[in-house]
Amino acid sequence: MQRTVFPALIGNERLKSTLSADFAAGKSAHAYIIEGPAGSGRHTAAMQICASVLCESREDNRVSLPCGECSSCRKILGGISVDVLHISNDDKASISVSAVREIKESLYITPNDGDKKFYIIENAHLMTVQAQNALLLSLEEPPSYVMFFLLTEDASALLETIRSRAPVIRMEKFSPGFIEEHLGAKFGSSQRDRIVTAAHLAGGALGRACDLYENGSAELEAYRTAEKLTESILTGRKSDTLAYLNSPVFRDRAGVKEILNLMRFALRDLIADKRGGELLFYSVSEGVPKFAKKLSVRKILALYESVTEAWEKINANCSAATVLTALVTEN
Repeated sequence: MQRTVFPALIGNERLKSTLSADFAAGKSAHAYIIEGPAGSGRHTAAMQICASVLCESREDNRVSLPCGECSSCRKILGGISVDVLHISNDDKASISVSAVREIKESLYITPNDGDKKFYIIENAHLMTVQAQNALLLSLEEPPSYVMFFLLTEDASALLETIRSRAPVIRMEKFSPGFIEEHLGAKFGSSQRDRIVTAAHLAGGALGRACDLYENGSAELEAYRTAEKLTESILTGRKSDTLAYLNSPVFRDRAGVKEILNLMRFALRDLIADKRGGELLFYSVSEGVPKFAKKLSVRKILALYESVTEAWEKINANCSAATVLTALVTEN
């Protein structure tokens, strides 16, 4: 029977296979860059690796890795290990060089509990260039007992000199259909619309989808507004659509931009459906709305281009109300 690796991390079988093989062969790196959007499991992956490295049952193939039961696993996975240090931007716009200096000051203090200690740098893409350069020497020649994890949304935002010293692990993106099933199993199916919306707004990240389902009312409203406005422009009377624009949701410029962006995804799906493509906005199980079957690709594409133009105008500080009115009256 194949050993279960990183049981707390859903999917990501390629990542699990690669890392477990490295650990078994004693080839684990001293630093890893873990790339993925917020909510994709970057932090979970880092913690599972830390626990696996020090798991007291790591040589026993009969139990999962990490086992989650030994003293070392309980401390690390419970967030109370003094040998797992977290660095982040907190509420600041970036991670400064001073934060990296603190790493360097503690680097040669040996671990307390095991034979390794770990530095987890959250939002590593927010490190300033000076901070990255200051970290470089520590990545090049760390003590043998130190491992680094740089968690980032985009590895390309890190300096090439940083990337050359740490392999990049990319978190798996899940399909909206998979996320719908996961949310249904986790929360039940009583709020089906909320599940579908959260799944399609999550960008392939399970954690993000769960957060949207539980706490993302504003984002979910924007999704439904985009869905309704798309249908209204394509099939409704202009007077009714113009009246709908008086809703409070259209008074916030940033919110309007998000709605227009979501409309582009909806329109993209309407075209993809006619051409046999994958759906990204609408539910795969439920398909696109029935009204779209009667529309021509030309009409949908024309609205897509108008919506894109409207987004660009609002982004250039044109009046959102004026731009939206023109969007409705001209389509």
